[in-house]
Amino acid sequence: MKRIEIVMTQAIEVDFMNLYEKACRIADIKCKFTKIDNVMGQGNTNPKLGDAIWPQLNVMFILIIEDKYVNIIRNIMNTLHSTYIGEGAAAFVSDVEEL
Repeated sequence: MKRIEIVMTQAIEVDFMNLYEKACRIADIKCKFTKIDNVMGQGNTNPKLGDAIWPQLNVMFILIIEDKYVNIIRNIMNTLHSTYIGEGAAAFVSDVEEL
């Protein structure tokens, strides 16, 4: 099993969810995720701090998926990066073991 943490600007959240839900339907799997709103921080783009200076915010998704589906998320991230050049979106993968 893999844990994928995805942090992105809220501006592209709907497109991510549309792509993720479509991929789940095609793979015939349940679309499981945890969503955390109002995530603040800075990566390779402008800060997202939700204040008067940097008003945007990020959103974070946490997915726990089988190893064989990691490429589905990789393809979604590649699509977002090519569609929204300059918008922040990053994904990180780690091993996970259910207790």
